[in-house]
Amino acid sequence: MPCEDGPQMPAEAAACSEEVAGAAPDLQREMVRCRTEIAAVEALLRGGHPDVAGLCLALSDWSAELRILEKERE
Repeated sequence: MPCEDGPQMPAEAAACSEEVAGAAPDLQREMVRCRTEIAAVEALLRGGHPDVAGLCLALSDWSAELRILEKERE
């Protein structure tokens, strides 16, 4: 779920950013954003957030976006 003031990059997303280093800067930035948002949604789910359906939808959307970007990178 997007954060108004911009989410902090979790360690998992930062580690993944190295694998897209050769991608175009915009594509790389969007892939890192997707991973950051996925990690934030997963954290909310693990933390017991009551909106499970909404978070699952967000997780599905961000994951689909990441898959699209990864195909563009190929």
